[in-house]
Amino acid sequence: MTFDYFFKPKAIAVIGASNDPLKLGYEVFKNLKGYQDGKVYPVNVKDEIVQGVKAYRNVKDIPDDVELAVIVVPKKFVKQTIIDCGEKGVKGIVLITAGFGETGEEGKKEECELVEIAHRYGMRIVGPNCVGIMNTHNGMNATFVTNAKKGDIAFISQSGALGAGIIYKTIKEGIGFSKFVSIGNMADIDFAEFMEYLANDPESKAIALYIEGLRDGRKFMEVAKRVTKKKPVIVLKAGKSESGARAASSHTGSLAGSYKIYEAAFKQSGIIVAETIDDMLSMARAFTQPLPKGKRVAIMTNAGGPGVLTADEIDKRGLKLTNLEEKTIEELRSFLPPMAAVKNPVDMIASARGEDYYRTAKALLEDPNVDMLIAICVVPTFAGMTPTEHVEGVVRAVKEVNNGKPVLGLFMAGYISEPAKEVLEKAGIPSYERPEDVASAACALVEFAKDVGILKEEK
Repeated sequence: MTFDYFFKPKAIAVIGASNDPLKLGYEVFKNLKGYQDGKVYPVNVKDEIVQGVKAYRNVKDIPDDVELAVIVVPKKFVKQTIIDCGEKGVKGIVLITAGFGETGEEGKKEECELVEIAHRYGMRIVGPNCVGIMNTHNGMNATFVTNAKKGDIAFISQSGALGAGIIYKTIKEGIGFSKFVSIGNMADIDFAEFMEYLANDPESKAIALYIEGLRDGRKFMEVAKRVTKKKPVIVLKAGKSESGARAASSHTGSLAGSYKIYEAAFKQSGIIVAETIDDMLSMARAFTQPLPKGKRVAIMTNAGGPGVLTADEIDKRGLKLTNLEEKTIEELRSFLPPMAAVKNPVDMIASARGEDYYRTAKALLEDPNVDMLIAICVVPTFAGMTPTEHVEGVVRAVKEVNNGKPVLGLFMAGYISEPAKEVLEKAGIPSYERPEDVASAACALVEFAKDVGILKEEK
């Protein structure tokens, strides 16, 4: 299966492109004007020029072949527009227009008719009632929201507004996406088909899904079983309560169903279940790291409190705070101050410098009792320290030891930690701001390692 015509189209038509900044067609076309890998054509029945570009009255008037059409026209024009796209030879349609299946039975019938027409011409539809799609690796932003930061998480959201909100949130937090799909009502293409495509996408290391309900649960689970053998899939399922399930059903017209049934099916399919948005993002980001061969965690910190809180969160998730080898403890005692705690969590105390972080990380990574390391720094500018010396020590140790053990960072000083977090991210080490987030990330790595048979059974 290929959906390259959605994510790497040679030519795009924006039907409903506008000069009016108050219209969605204005934002969609503005975003796509920067697309470098193909031509972008505005279609507008009234204006000859749209945002400085020659416009066409109908998609069929465009002189070149068109692979992708983004439709942002009033509902009453959608059916004929899809017929026009079919006659033009368009392959994929992103139908942003709302007012279909989410409104009730009549709307669902209209959706079915649109899909029937599309299939007659060999076209596929994303939506309706969606925000659009995005590929950050080639600048293809067929949405009316801002460009997401480039990264390696593919994100599919059933709620367009929530998906857009998460994009803005992740920009602030420095988290990047490879692909973004606002899947809307799923009248045609569903989660399963996009998952299958993304499983073979080299730009996506993990797949994150926000799901309210599924049209075909059996198909989804069958595909998930195949995909999770290759790539981690993290799901945030809404509609856990009866009220939430009703709201989900009215929102996108999908079948919400019992959350417990969903949760059990997800786990049987190898899917990692997230409880919150932050949980989902924390887990997905962890997969820049290698998978652990066990669930034994070592924690290093320059303050006792964060180390204890992280130990609590690790234990809560079924991971093990490991016992260090005596050789490692002796090595730590040889250079850390007498008041430092050299058992796990290793508290180097507030005076720890970059060299202490380097030697501690190196000793812990070389310990055969350690499967993964969490490096914590609370205030990195104490007593004349540079903002990045601690993380530079950790990165240096990781490169030197190079034994394939995952390392996660926890930096809790807000804006003061930003330079340090940038150093870690450049080294491919994800960093977090809360103990529960780094623990969720560690847990996700362990879960996936277990599912794909990498995790060793404890003796």
